[in-house]
Amino acid sequence: MRTLVIVAGIVLGLVALMSFTAAVGNGRDNTGETVRAERWANDVCGTVGAWEGQLKAIREELRHNNWAARRSDGSSGDSQEQVTTVHDAVNRAMRATQETLQEGLKRAGIPDVGSGAQASATLRQWAERTELRLRIAKAQIRQRPTSVAEAFGSLVPPITALARSAVDGRAAFVRVAALDSELGDAVDHSGNCRRLTEKKA
Repeated sequence: MRTLVIVAGIVLGLVALMSFTAAVGNGRDNTGETVRAERWANDVCGTVGAWEGQLKAIREELRHNNWAARRSDGSSGDSQEQVTTVHDAVNRAMRATQETLQEGLKRAGIPDVGSGAQASATLRQWAERTELRLRIAKAQIRQRPTSVAEAFGSLVPPITALARSAVDGRAAFVRVAALDSELGDAVDHSGNCRRLTEKKA
């Protein structure tokens, strides 16, 4: 039981790193179009914030399931129930990555600066890598665990994938800001981007 509490605490702590929610641009689809750098920066940061907000919702559902607190008799039924819940959480994280993160970054368009296409590609490639990591993590989940503790161990790959993605995402924004001084200024002055930076701190 103590082991489950510790594992659950680690899980909730890691996912909490991504608990910020921001507005998603203005809802317009600018796919393939050139937009002002300021607008692009605000839209992509809003998209990332909304995606992180969806991950926060998944975290809250894990907490309300009360995995660590409830008593378990260690039966195979309990173990299978945990795996089913983990699978559902990973599936939802993948859908959020596809439908919110990837789609939002695409709809944000291309910033009207010399390195605009490269900046857009940098963030979209990060989103694609995030989905790939989640798919790999899902494949590592044991389908028939022999204990509840082993079922909880199935959480490690997806949580690790999301934690790695959070770090890579911040690095991607740093690279984007360094591509062009106008892009750097746009990111610095965007309300959504500032909130993302404050959350990291």
